[in-house]
Order: sequence, then C-alpha cells, then structure tokens
Amino acid sequence: MKLLRGLLLCAAFLPCAPEPASAVNWQGKGAQLLGEILTNPGAFFNDFQQDMEATHPLPPGKCFGVQTGIFPTLLPMTMANISGKIRLHAEGRLSPGLPQLDLIGGYWDMLGTKVAEKNASNDVNSATFRGSYIGAIATSSLSPRVRLFWGYKYSQLKANLNLKKTVDILGTQVSSFESGFRDNYFIAGLEHPTGLDSLWSIQLNYGVGNKVVASKVSWYGKNFEWGLNIYPEGVLVIHPVLNYHVNF
Repeated sequence: MKLLRGLLLCAAFLPCAPEPASAVNWQGKGAQLLGEILTNPGAFFNDFQQDMEATHPLPPGKCFGVQTGIFPTLLPMTMANISGKIRLHAEGRLSPGLPQLDLIGGYWDMLGTKVAEKNASNDVNSATFRGSYIGAIATSSLSPRVRLFWGYKYSQLKANLNLKKTVDILGTQVSSFESGFRDNYFIAGLEHPTGLDSLWSIQLNYGVGNKVVASKVSWYGKNFEWGLNIYPEGVLVIHPVLNYHVNF
C-alpha cells in the first residue's frame, strides 16, 4: 500500500516547481490534485500513455523502430512500456508523390501495482493499470528540410484499484475506483532535420470522442527524444518527456 501511495503522490507533485515553504500549502495542493486524479483516473493516466507513444514517422531509409519511455513513464510512474513502428513503403517508391506509410503501436503495464498486489495482500484486492494503442502515420516531404506527417491512432487503457479497506492519502479517503479511457485521435505535425540523426518536431493530437487536445514539441537524436508534452485539459498540464528509441 505504501507503494501505491507513493505512485499517486509522485504523480500529484510531478509538475510542482520548488518554492519557499512559507509560500506554498503543499498538502492543500496535493489534496487538490489527488482529488482531480481520483475524479477521472483514466484520463489522468492517458496523458502518461501519450508520453510514451511513438506517434512520429520513421526516418527516411529506416524500416523498423522500437521505443521505450523513460520519464515520466518508467520513472517515477513504473509504467513499463514498449512501442514499435514498421514502414510499409517509402515515400514515392510505389508511385511518385505517394507518402511514406508507417504502422505504429505499443503497450504498457504499471509494475508498481503488480508489486503492490503481490506483496500487500492485506491491503489490495486487485490493481490493474495497463493500456495500448495502434495506428498509422503518413509522411510527405514539403522541402528537403521539412516533412509533414499526419495520421490516426486508437488508444485505450484500464485504471482499476480495489482496496480491502479505506485509506487516507493527504486527507482524501480512497477505497477503490474503476476507470478507463479510449479514444480515436487524429495526428498532424511537422519535422525539421537538423543533422544526420537529429531533428525537431512539433505535433498536435486531437481526440474525437473526448474532444481533448495534446501537443508535443520534441528534439530527436540518434537514440533519445527530449520533449515537452502539453495537455490543456489534463491534471498535469506540462510533462517533460525522455524516451529512448532505436531505428533499423
């Protein structure tokens, strides 16, 4: 149970910048954020799922890619995850002007809840936090230094927790919740190469069913992605992101 408390508290305080202790009511802020999380856990964890999703195209000349999210997904949220991309055809190869087409998909499972469920049997009846996504991305060159990409993805997750007794977390009584999230997203973005293995990318995702918007601004190196993801309707509006990828 301590591990579950820790996960929720890490999530609640993740975006808080250091301020003088006298100027901030940390417990009040934590209780407010926790209340918003518990109101809709599925939407909250969906933002973290989007942090680890590989929704950008494969680089020219690459046929397959694998990605895993490091921060804030694996650390501190314990969301073990894997994403993959497969190129169906290169831009212009089958027909002049035909965009590059990639299939994308991925899966995650929260290791912290598995540990809590196994080692805290006196407190936890069941805990399920996992999700997946699948989609396709088309990419066309606007110039030698700019590529436009657009596409579609379907995302879904479950966030269920059932405790044997009510616990107090920052003054909020928690016993159980059952939540989920699923939506169809349209994706659009631009990428600008800055070197042989590096580029800048800006992306906008729109969830049709829940009418939610997310934006991503990222720098991609040979193996690492550094970025800021923005969720205007989310509990944590800004997520600093670090992902690791390998393309073949």
